[in-house]
Amino acid sequence: MAKSNLFLRVITAIILIPVALIIIFFGNEKLIFLLLSAIMLACSYELYRMLDIKGKAEVLFGFFLNQILLTVLIYFKTYCIFAIVSLFFVTLCYSLFIKGIDRFILLSSKYLLSLFYLPFLLSFTYMVFLLEDGRFWLLYLLATNWATDSFAYFVGGRFGKHQLSKISPKKSIEGLAGGILGGILISVIFYLTYFKRGEIYLFIALGILGSVIGQVSDLIESGIKRASNVKDSGNVIPGHGGLLDRFDSLFFTGPLFYFYIVYLLGVK
Repeated sequence: MAKSNLFLRVITAIILIPVALIIIFFGNEKLIFLLLSAIMLACSYELYRMLDIKGKAEVLFGFFLNQILLTVLIYFKTYCIFAIVSLFFVTLCYSLFIKGIDRFILLSSKYLLSLFYLPFLLSFTYMVFLLEDGRFWLLYLLATNWATDSFAYFVGGRFGKHQLSKISPKKSIEGLAGGILGGILISVIFYLTYFKRGEIYLFIALGILGSVIGQVSDLIESGIKRASNVKDSGNVIPGHGGLLDRFDSLFFTGPLFYFYIVYLLGVK
């Protein structure tokens, strides 16, 4: 692994982790919503760039769709089905009648991918925050992602010899195992330190599932980048690439943690 990239990763972590802790433990629901909105819109911009949605009007239309859906999913859950159907209809109309038949299928598909991939999946992170002891559950979710990424990076860089997938040639089976170890370690720490509820094996299982799904989520985003012929989604975070590169594992681990915590651990 390149020393310069490692240095940037460490410095970025030293800066961002305390900021995240302050926001989680001292921020209110409105601040978390605003932060998620900012992350989602930044990720939307990066995703649109990769999907070749570049016109100002097209990007702003996508921002509008995503922000409306995130707001409805968080503040107006009663109307979420109506909102989803309405946004689907508006997306098809815009793509067909405004942008034309030549781009209809491709453009509408890109917008619909963005709607599911970003606001819909990110809304579960907010729902984790609203649970009983939600600040600790959110920290547990983020820590699992961070530990998985860090352990996979260092173990894969040091011991990686067997390629995990052609989608991302640098990722290895050894890195996958290292990421799982990181997820287990974080789960044990949080169980012994904060939660002490239920059986420890349920937390270990969540750590394993969270790590595996997080790494598969990373591969999904790598697939988008590879199909778009770009190395990183952006360069806003030194050593990590774009925000989409940093938060890609959160999109699917958020729903996993929410349903697991509610239905298997019995937290409301």
